[in-house]
Amino acid sequence: MILDYWHKAAFEGYEKPLQKLEKAFNKAGLPVVFHLFADPFGNKMVRVTGGKANLLLFCIEWDSPAQAAKAVKEGVKDAEKGVPL
Repeated sequence: MILDYWHKAAFEGYEKPLQKLEKAFNKAGLPVVFHLFADPFGNKMVRVTGGKANLLLFCIEWDSPAQAAKAVKEGVKDAEKGVPL
């Protein structure tokens, strides 16, 4: 997972659940990398690279940490199945 110093404060509480999710995908044989960043408006964003859906982007601004991890999980799973987003 990539989370630079400049955006670390924005992801307080979100880092651990998303890191666990990334590790679970990798352990299951789906090599993905999460890049956490804040967009110019301050929205929390997760960029997912790897797997069949080479690039996914999720805005998790209004989600709790658990809801954010669930939304990213479902999005990656749907992309791997070929479900159009």
